[in-house]
Amino acid sequence: MGTDRNELVRGLKYELATLPLLVAAPILITIGFKAIKQQNNYIWLIVGIVLAITAIVLGILGIKIILNAFFNSK
Repeated sequence: MGTDRNELVRGLKYELATLPLLVAAPILITIGFKAIKQQNNYIWLIVGIVLAITAIVLGILGIKIILNAFFNSK
C-alpha cells in the first residue's frame, strides 16, 4: 500500500502547469471585458475563457492522478 512516486510526480507536474493559468486567465478575462467596451474586440475575452477552461481541466486531471497515486492498490 505504498505511494506510486512516478504517478505522484506526474500529478504534481499537472498542478504546477495549472498555477500560471490560474493567474493569467482572470487577468485576460478582465482585459477582454475592457477591450469590448473600448474597441469592440473579443479576442482577449475568448483567450481568457479558453485558458480558464484549460486550468480547470488540468487541475482536475492533476488531482485525479495524485489521488490514484495515493490510493490505487496494485
